[in-house]
Order: sequence, then C-alpha cells, then structure tokens
Amino acid sequence: MEIKILDDAKEIELCFDTLLELRPHLNNKHDFINQVLLQKKEGYQIAAIMEENEIIACIGYRIMTMLVSGKILYIDDLVTKINHQRKGYANALLKYAISFAKDHECNQVHLDSGYTRYSAHKVYLNHGFQLHCHHFALKLK
Repeated sequence: MEIKILDDAKEIELCFDTLLELRPHLNNKHDFINQVLLQKKEGYQIAAIMEENEIIACIGYRIMTMLVSGKILYIDDLVTKINHQRKGYANALLKYAISFAKDHECNQVHLDSGYTRYSAHKVYLNHGFQLHCHHFALKLK
C-alpha cells in the first residue's frame, strides 16, 4: 500500500470527493483547492492512498508548537471512502503520521474527532491515543 504526499492543485483536486465524506460542508471544488493551498503555506500536508487513480483514503496534518505540549503533529483530517472502510487504510495512514511525527521530533500527536465517530475512536484507541480533553468551539461566521 503506497502512501503519496499530494503537492499540487491537480493532486489535491483528486482527494476532494474523499474529503467530502468527512467534511460535507465542502461544496465547491475550486474553493477547496484554494483552501488547501492556503493551509499548505501554514505547513498542512495531505498524504493519500490511491487505487486505480482514485484516492480512497487520506490524512491531512501539520506540525505546530503549543505551550501545553510543545512540538506536536496535529491531524486535521483522516478519512477512508465508505466503500473501502475496514481494509486497514486508516491504520496505515495513522501509522504513517505517527512515524512522520517521530521523524520530526514531535512530542505528541493530536486530533479531534466527532462524538459519534465510534469506529474512528476505536482505531485511535488501538493506536494508543487517549481521551485527553473536551474541545470547545465558538462559531463566529
């Protein structure tokens, strides 16, 4: 199973349908590509697994430094297309991200997950993640 970093707009466009399954509010492919390109300037990367020119799973992540934990790898997005789930793709991407974090001397790996994403929670717990805090958000727009 090959994991590829998506670099340019054409490659990023290929993961739109996959990320749409996790982020249904993304309704415009052009805006999505521009958003990812902007995030890339802030260190965001997408790694993906492809089968027959289709991205079936991807992970978006970035390195950041926080007072509470020092240097961390933060996973923004992790999704496998519904018809490809339970085949080990999320596990492979998570292992990739953890290895990347270790290679870049991060202290921890963090992510947020929706309350009802129980199968995802099981994957994270099996990789040694712990429920650490509540995440609060205030919508301004």
